[in-house]
Amino acid sequence: MNPAMQTTQPMMAGMPMPTGMMPSMPMGMMMPMMCHMSCEMTPKGMKCTMTPGEGTTMDMMSDMCTMLMTMTKSGMPVMMTCNAMPMMSCCGMPMVPTMMCEMSAQGMTCMMMPNDGMTMDMLKMCCDMMTKMMNCGMPMMLMCGAMPMMCCTA
Repeated sequence: MNPAMQTTQPMMAGMPMPTGMMPSMPMGMMMPMMCHMSCEMTPKGMKCTMTPGEGTTMDMMSDMCTMLMTMTKSGMPVMMTCNAMPMMSCCGMPMVPTMMCEMSAQGMTCMMMPNDGMTMDMLKMCCDMMTKMMNCGMPMMLMCGAMPMMCCTA
């Protein structure tokens, strides 16, 4: 009886939550992953390379990469924020680039390409601004919904 009680206990602990809270529960308990990020412009768009930071492993990054791609495919936007300000809104209007993430030997590479109503210049402005902010020690937060996923520093 006792071992069975112990196994059901953790599951029960999450139950009395309001249903609206449930989707954010698993990640809500986790701190955002720490990573180092550098952004550069390429002919295709803005390329951000993220490498594991303190307490983050390549496996964790790989899982995060898969999760981000699954979420974006199902229509959930992933946002970059700095001090709670969405970075893709840095040009006065929200910019919604198309994002592709993949793992490489160095870390996770995210490619952001211009989408509706966006130009390469807007993306470059955003890239420059993010780089400047990170160089000043401001972390960039990768958000999905209201959930902080990754905290990136230079």
